[in-house]
Amino acid sequence: MMRRTAEPAVDDDELPRTVHRLAVLLGAGLTPGSAWRHAAEAAPAGSHVRATAAHPAVVYDVPAAMASVTEPSTAWRALTCAWRVASIVGAPLSGVLRSFADALRDRRAAQREIAVALAAPRATARLVLWLPAAGIVLALIIGVDVVATVVNPIGLVSLGAGLALIVAGRRWTGRLLAEAAPPPPTAGLGHELLAVAAAGARPPEAALALVIAELETADCAPSEAERAELAGLVQLSRRAGAPLGDLARAEALEARVAARDAARRTAERLSVRLMLPLGVCILPAFLLIGVVPILLGIISSTLAG
Repeated sequence: MMRRTAEPAVDDDELPRTVHRLAVLLGAGLTPGSAWRHAAEAAPAGSHVRATAAHPAVVYDVPAAMASVTEPSTAWRALTCAWRVASIVGAPLSGVLRSFADALRDRRAAQREIAVALAAPRATARLVLWLPAAGIVLALIIGVDVVATVVNPIGLVSLGAGLALIVAGRRWTGRLLAEAAPPPPTAGLGHELLAVAAAGARPPEAALALVIAELETADCAPSEAERAELAGLVQLSRRAGAPLGDLARAEALEARVAARDAARRTAERLSVRLMLPLGVCILPAFLLIGVVPILLGIISSTLAG
């Protein structure tokens, strides 16, 4: 898969709308510099859009202005790459930006679906992590001398083991939740750029070379499997005489749908997998921290009596 980085919150929600707005403005005949300035008026303060619009190079070299922002997200680097490829081959920017905006909206929709699927598992994970603390409160309510119990060697070992299990359970749960990530903004990007490059007068092989070079420059280099898929499309276009742009754009859509479905399936399976840290770590920790002190306190009280 292409590499991913965390998305800055300031651009996360606004970028699809901004990209679509840029597409409309460019389609209406505005120059790129003027389109960026108009788009920046509705962008939040501190966003990459405003930084780009304020850069002097936006008038004559938009990709350079976009590349000048600090800490660009993966989505922003991908957008910069798409704009640069379209500028090099002379493809209409409006259509390129509309496709990119659709890809970003697909990702946001997948994020919402994953958030809904994870709502119950996340709530369950937070709840069960409080079970050991609830056991201590229960011990105090029934009058168990928790301090004296902890000083006991058995109680001390039980407490240490319980805390270790809680830490392990939290880390395990965190790793499982991290697996249910939305599809990357680079899903299908190579195919989409190949469709853009094919709109120029370059031969298919030259279009592919341009796309690979620009992706590597943008730190979104495709994997070997993705390179093979792109090369296969070029060969298919040559053999069948089919338009490379149409083939690549269809594959880009399929790649985004596949990434979205994979993320959704991962989120759905997570509700079952979260039961593992619950049963292996959290419930034993509850017994060690909440139940064992109560038993030790009862036994100590009985022997003292």
